[in-house]
Amino acid sequence: MTYPLPFPRGECSWNTGMEHVEERRTAKRTRVTQLQYYAYRLSQRNGFSILHNNGKLFQQYIVDAYVKTEGSRLHFLRQNQEDLRIELYRGLLDALECRAHNENIRTGKLIILPSSFQGSPRHMQQNYQDAMAMVRKFGKPDLFLTFTCNPSWSEILNSMEGVQRPEDRPDIIRGLPHAHILVTLDSESKIRTKDDIDKFVSAELPDPCTDLRLFQIVTKCMVHGPCGTTNINSPCMRDGQCCKSFPKQFKDDTEENVNGYPIYRRRATEPVQVGKYSIDNRWVVPYNPWLLKTFNAHINVEVCASVKSVKYLYKYVYKDMMQPRSNYKKKQQQIVYQDGQEAQAIERAALRKTTLTSWFELNKNDPSAHNISYSDIPQYYMFDKSTTNWNKRQRGGQNVIERLPVVSILDTERYYLRMLLLRKSGAISFDDILTINGLRCITFHQACQEYGLLQGDQQWHDALNDAAQFQSPRQLCMLFAMICGFGKVEDVPELWVQHQVSLCEDFVHRYSEQTGPHYALADIEELLTSYNLSLQKLHLPTVDLPASVLERANFDGVEEQAKANSYTMQLNSEQRNVVEILLSAVYNNAADTPKWYF
Repeated sequence: MTYPLPFPRGECSWNTGMEHVEERRTAKRTRVTQLQYYAYRLSQRNGFSILHNNGKLFQQYIVDAYVKTEGSRLHFLRQNQEDLRIELYRGLLDALECRAHNENIRTGKLIILPSSFQGSPRHMQQNYQDAMAMVRKFGKPDLFLTFTCNPSWSEILNSMEGVQRPEDRPDIIRGLPHAHILVTLDSESKIRTKDDIDKFVSAELPDPCTDLRLFQIVTKCMVHGPCGTTNINSPCMRDGQCCKSFPKQFKDDTEENVNGYPIYRRRATEPVQVGKYSIDNRWVVPYNPWLLKTFNAHINVEVCASVKSVKYLYKYVYKDMMQPRSNYKKKQQQIVYQDGQEAQAIERAALRKTTLTSWFELNKNDPSAHNISYSDIPQYYMFDKSTTNWNKRQRGGQNVIERLPVVSILDTERYYLRMLLLRKSGAISFDDILTINGLRCITFHQACQEYGLLQGDQQWHDALNDAAQFQSPRQLCMLFAMICGFGKVEDVPELWVQHQVSLCEDFVHRYSEQTGPHYALADIEELLTSYNLSLQKLHLPTVDLPASVLERANFDGVEEQAKANSYTMQLNSEQRNVVEILLSAVYNNAADTPKWYF
């Protein structure tokens, strides 16, 4: 028995044959899932609960439950890699034709980790692209909030029993430790001047004589560290320096920063005593007074309207009126089938309608849809999954956010189909899309040429402009190298000049506008080697940066620091004490500093 204290009678845990009680049973769901079982166990009920009063043992039980539940999902995906496959419709037909000659042939690509699995790369990428679609619809955000819950909130304390502490009840404070929130203000409330910044954000200690409550909250929740020579064991110390650049400099007035956050006003005033330290405005984390008094918690507020690369703000905020849609080629929709059931899968796929084929049907039957492109159709029609039909919206279309999934330029036919779907309206079939000015084209690439979309290098400019809305600078550099390697680019230097800002913004953000392009070119040079190309061959400016320098440049310190800060915020008092002791041992090389801890 792993948990004899909370389960002294040796009660059985979850098993695959555990059935629902009669009133909970449905035709499709007769057995209890692992997630449902542990949700039942963690529910708070009247009376004394041994499990909820087990302190750290309760925390261990929750961790074990999470690991087992997540492990079961991963086990299912792992065990079904060979049986459950995703295949292109036409590729499946080819496989069946070849089966008569060789039954071992399989052309399917394996499902490794679906986007429905939270935290998977596809899941995070889709959330990121959804967020960027919202930016395209509503504009860049104005405020960046980092919200950390206060375990002393009355709602949390009132839920404690006996000698329980908030960290003993992760089932209550679940999801509360940390949140990143981006706020877009309406046009009348936009931040345009330094005075507007001062109205929203303060980085100074309030006057206790005029607002004692705000002063108490700021000194308790919004004071950084202190660190540096005052406290070298602070978790923020890296190589003897504060990674957050505290203490800040005194400033009589707020200064706007073109590339990043403003430099907030921090006037030189008399220091105040906070605990055993003397604190002044240099140690105050920027905050909004109204938010602090409303929530009584650590809420860092930054004005981000001037941040050039909005993508940095969305690195950790992938959190609905979003309607992503798949785009297909004729007989090339993706279908899922189990091994040995390929023929049935073909029959189902042939009968199944997608959002695109349903759009064809809509254009056949509804003349009012003829002037609406496929990418804009969700603003005027709503897709009913049960009937697989587009139905006209009665209201709310102006609030709908739509996007077509990004397609790799290596998947040429789908890439050119996407280009056509963004521009052509009223199509009733794939043949109709392929027909330009009465000419029935053979491929979507040829159709794009006839449509005038591939004149000169315009297609490559369009590809980079489109990708810049959703992809990171690193991904843009990879796309740029790919275009140079596979595409027939007439003027590569001009392509670089036109998109230099997007390609370099990652390095400009980390270094400067002067040195950023050098790092970007060095990164592209490394990517070009796989295509047997170089900057010199493409008549691009050459740079000479050591590999070690470029490796450090590709290290995302901002991302790693954000992870560290997020984890630090979730530590309880005992855990934080252990971390500080260990960090002190790492950074203190004195002979008398112990290096073993138990």
